[in-house]
Amino acid sequence: MPDTNYNNIKIGIVGLGLVAEPNLKGYRSHPNAEVVAVCDVDSDRLAGAKNKHPNAVAYADYRKLLERTDIDAAVISTPDHHHAPATLRALRAGLHVYCEKPLTHSVEEARMVASEAKKQGVATQMGTQNHEHPGYLRLVEILESQTLGQVREAHIITDRPGKWWPQG
Repeated sequence: MPDTNYNNIKIGIVGLGLVAEPNLKGYRSHPNAEVVAVCDVDSDRLAGAKNKHPNAVAYADYRKLLERTDIDAAVISTPDHHHAPATLRALRAGLHVYCEKPLTHSVEEARMVASEAKKQGVATQMGTQNHEHPGYLRLVEILESQTLGQVREAHIITDRPGKWWPQG
C-alpha cells in the first residue's frame, strides 16, 4: 500500500467518459489532489483529459496505470459492466478507490470488493453525483426538518427513460 500523504494525494483516473468529467473538474480545483495519470481506450477522450491535466501520464490500458507505485488512489469511471473488475485490480494494487455507481452487479462482487478493501486496509467510496446537488441537499434539509410533516408517498420522475438512456 502506498504511503499516503494527505496533503498531496496522487490520483489515477480510469475511464474518461461522461461521468468522469465532474470528477476531473473537482480534482483540478482541489488543493490537495493531483491527477498524475489518466486512462481511456478512446484516444479523443484521452487527449482531452491530457489537455486539462498536462502533467498527467496518459494510458490506454488501465492495468499499466495501476502498476505505478506513486499513485495513492484510483477513480473508476469506466462503463458500468467494468466497475467491479477495475475496482478489484486497483484495490489489489493497494489503492484507495472512488468508483462510480453501480459499484457491482452482484452481491458476490460486492463482497469481493469489501473483502479486498479490508484486506488491503484502504478506503473505498461509491459515487452518486447528484447527492451534492443544491436541490438534493435542500430536499434533505426539508425532509429532516419535517416542514412537510410525515411523507407517506413520493412520485419520482426521471430524465433518463427507456430508449434515451440505453444503459439498461
